Amino acid sequence: MRMFVIIIWCSVLCFSCSGKGEQPTELTGTKWECKIADGCINIYEFTTENTFKFFSCEMEDEYFGEYYFKDGILILDQKGSVYDENFPDSSIHRAERKLYKVEIKGDKLKHLSMSDWVNGEWIESNFEFDDNYLYQKVN
Repeated sequence: MRMFVIIIWCSVLCFSCSGKGEQPTELTGTKWECKIADGCINIYEFTTENTFKFFSCEMEDEYFGEYYFKDGILILDQKGSVYDENFPDSSIHRAERKLYKVEIKGDKLKHLSMSDWVNGEWIESNFEFDDNYLYQKVN
C-alpha cells in the first residue's frame, strides 16, 4: 500500500511540473485577422515556431519579427518592414522596432501594451489599444 501511495504521489508531481515552461498556445501556421474598417483587415501570420508576419492595412506595409511567451503573455518583437531594404540604415522611412504584449484567449488575440526600442532599451509607450480591435483566429 505504501508503494502505491508513493507511485501516485510521484505521478501527481510529474504531471503538475510537466506543463511549466510550455507556451500556452501553439501558433505555428496560424493566421489571425482584425477588421479595422470596410475593406481594411490587419493580419498576423505565425510562420514558424518563433517568427511572424504582420500586414497593416492602414500602413499598407508588411512587418516581420520574432515571438515568444513570457509568463503566459505572447511577446511580439517587431524587427522591421519588408520595405526597409529600400532605404539606408539611417533613413527615417525604415520601420521602428516595437515590442507588443499580447493576450490570447481561445481564438481571440488582443494587444495589451506596446514598447519602443530607444537607445538600446525598451520604453513602454502610453499608446492605448482599442478594446474593440480583437484578432480572430481564421486558421
